Amino acid sequence: MKLFIVESPTKAKTIKRFLGKDFVVKATAGHIRDLPSQNIGVDEETLRARYVYVKGKKKIVEDLKRTAKKVKEIFIGTDPDREGEAIAYFVKEELKKINPNIKRVVFYEITPEAIKRSLSEGRDIDMNAVHAQFARRILDRLIGYKISPYLWKRFRNFKLSAGRVQSPALRLIVEREREIREFKKRTFYYVKARFMKDGSTFEAVYDYRYENPSDAQIILEKIREGLFRVGEIERKREKIPPPKPFITSSLQSEANALLGFSPEKTQKIAQRMYEEGYITYPRTDSHRMNEKKAIEFMKFIEREFGKEYVGKLRKFRELGFSQGAHECIRPVDINKIPVEEEEKMLFELILRRTLASLMAPAVVERVKVKIEVISPSLKEPIYLIAKGNKLIFDGWTVLYPYQLEGKELPNLEEGEVLKLEEVFIERKETKPPPRYTEGTLVKTLEKLGIGRPSTYAVLTSLLKKRGYVRLKNKTLIPSDIAFYIIDYLKEEFPDLVDYSLTARMEKELDEIEEGKRNWKEVVKKITSEVMPYG
Repeated sequence: MKLFIVESPTKAKTIKRFLGKDFVVKATAGHIRDLPSQNIGVDEETLRARYVYVKGKKKIVEDLKRTAKKVKEIFIGTDPDREGEAIAYFVKEELKKINPNIKRVVFYEITPEAIKRSLSEGRDIDMNAVHAQFARRILDRLIGYKISPYLWKRFRNFKLSAGRVQSPALRLIVEREREIREFKKRTFYYVKARFMKDGSTFEAVYDYRYENPSDAQIILEKIREGLFRVGEIERKREKIPPPKPFITSSLQSEANALLGFSPEKTQKIAQRMYEEGYITYPRTDSHRMNEKKAIEFMKFIEREFGKEYVGKLRKFRELGFSQGAHECIRPVDINKIPVEEEEKMLFELILRRTLASLMAPAVVERVKVKIEVISPSLKEPIYLIAKGNKLIFDGWTVLYPYQLEGKELPNLEEGEVLKLEEVFIERKETKPPPRYTEGTLVKTLEKLGIGRPSTYAVLTSLLKKRGYVRLKNKTLIPSDIAFYIIDYLKEEFPDLVDYSLTARMEKELDEIEEGKRNWKEVVKKITSEVMPYG
């Protein structure tokens, strides 16, 4: 008999079906040990941490110990990231005196093949990954416990908190809101003409921006009495490359935009689908796809759409912090579809994105037409510009949303005379930058290198819980206290809300995981920079 340990009961149930009667499969239900909730739990000089049982976990550990006595081997198959490695470390620490025959196993999808392969590739605990998790957890604890009291005292509110990722994210939202409030709207006027050709209308613009409508009216009158002849026609064909397969940030961003799911909701559903064996591990920053699976998907594309729709498996230049062994988020089996409605919605989005990423580029023809205007009141001809786009080959867009801007122009030939329908003035106003949505905030944080896949899901829910932001029409609006907090932190703890420093913190945590840095040195260095008060 062998013992297989995971962190999720759902995962345990799925894996049990694959391993059969020779295995006992147990779940830890998440972390078994963590820093205490009632005090800081870390010696600030030595960084020695006091890890205690998470509430309710001592019984689970005792059960694991009883089972460990009865089995020959123990396999720990917690999630393949820093958090999973830390869980595996604490489980091994609890069981190694009872049964030292313990191996750490890693898999990125829950299939019979992946689980059985992991058993043959068992290894020891990766202490670099464990130390990276220690550093992240202790760093967050020290920053939270040391800086939050300053906020409590300054604003007389014990619900307030500061954080390594939370505070820079809030700064983004606050500064965007300030841009919107300080934005001064400007109005411009353009002269446009509408023409009729073959039963359809199209528009052309005089490419000059007027600040005064009366000035635009002068040229409008001159154009109205003119003759219109098609001049130079410029045609360009452009390939629109398929999207990359999903990683954590892009899945959360797209699910927010297309399905209205919050990042937290998306991640919960995705984690559940992973544990049930529908998709690969959903916390990843790698676009890499298993070659064997990619070929399987491309064969499906050829059967369903034809050979001309088949693209290729691309290699992407991954971000510096991307974890090489991880894959993108993709279906495990194209024919295995969840039944539960929201799972089904998210699965279909992942499936479409995965297939689209392996399809041929779309081809768009972009057309630019100069229309000559000859008028008695003009000393020389002027030109209007008409632009149109035509989808020549839909490629990947047959499966995944793509918005083609601009209408298709009718068939025009150089030298032909056009029939004017109307000439008019179009009023346009400059617009302020848009507020962040939960999805665009995640995308911006990822671009800045702030946070990691495990961070994004809980971030916006934490900001809402603290009363720092609220959702209105899917956008994030900061509360009054958010402005005061960011101003205070920028003044008293500027490094905490410095985007480049926060990104560097993440880079140094990655270097710990890569074995390049000592975790205690990194924590001490960062805390000394962020917390000048000591």
